Amino acid sequence: MSSDEQDTGDDRARDGARSSGRRDPDRERRAAERARRIRERRAAERRAGRRGTAGTPADTDDHTAAADHAAAADHTAADADDGATDDGAAGTDRAGTAGRGRGRGAAAAVRERTAARAAERSRSRDPRYRRRRLVALLATAAVVLLGVSAAGWWALGRYGPPVATVRVDGTRQIPVRDVEDAAGDQTGVPLAAVDTDGVAARVSAIPGVAAVEVDRSWPDTLVVVVTERTPAAVLDTPDGPKLVDVTGFVYRDAPPDVRLPRLQLPRIAPDDPATLAAVGVLQALPVPVRDQVQTLSLGGGGSTFELGLTEDRRVLWGPWADTGQTAARARVLGPVLQRPGAVYDVSSPSLVTVRQR
Repeated sequence: MSSDEQDTGDDRARDGARSSGRRDPDRERRAAERARRIRERRAAERRAGRRGTAGTPADTDDHTAAADHAAAADHTAADADDGATDDGAAGTDRAGTAGRGRGRGAAAAVRERTAARAAERSRSRDPRYRRRRLVALLATAAVVLLGVSAAGWWALGRYGPPVATVRVDGTRQIPVRDVEDAAGDQTGVPLAAVDTDGVAARVSAIPGVAAVEVDRSWPDTLVVVVTERTPAAVLDTPDGPKLVDVTGFVYRDAPPDVRLPRLQLPRIAPDDPATLAAVGVLQALPVPVRDQVQTLSLGGGGSTFELGLTEDRRVLWGPWADTGQTAARARVLGPVLQRPGAVYDVSSPSLVTVRQR
């Protein structure tokens, strides 16, 4: 048999072995080496993909799939005669890669959920987080309470019990009828709907009223508490004598039988320093001494006070601007008036003088 015939016979034997699915040991080794290199390349590409900027499982799977196709193409070009067998191995590898990709996606989701729970537990242990949460809860509760209160007050203003009585307290010289007239007819108005600020403003306009408080006494009474002005002196005006209160405010006609010192100053007003000093002197005097004072006027030069007493006596008070000495002068004046005399000089409390005319 010639050598050509023998080679032809060998080729036929190999073709028969290939067609029957059998492979020789050298080819098996080459196929195993190629499969190992493909797996190593894919593993390296997957690790590089996880370390790269594309951190999501979907991006990693896309990158892995692209690498698989490239590796498969290289393998086909290198070993075209093993196409059928290599195609089967590549198909098996692609199926495994897809499965591993799904597994990696599920594992990443589990890791994300675990990390989220851990972060939540870490925040809940943070004192600042707990304080912010407490503040948020308190703010929400306050808003809810305000809303409920506003709704309840609105309902009372529409459908609440009406006013049946207006009670006036605190009056001494002001007639109660004047206060009731200023407050207005509130009978029948829901108690919650009464304009208490408006009532207080109208009552405050009454001469002699220093302050007003308007309250609700449930279920049906409106209470008006009046604080009257305290008269300290009398001022003679072209319209007749007027009362002056402790703040220097001229507010109403003086009753005919009033017994108060008369202020004889160029100007009487709450913002006048001499007026405030004068009412301060009268308030500092003991009641028995104050009852003896008939007038308070300016002394020589307008910088001092002079008190006119009963029985034609006079008190030289001293500089009115020196209010720091007011209490000491008032304290020594009572005992000094027990001594006979006509002029009492208390301008220097430590050196009081008494003389006749």
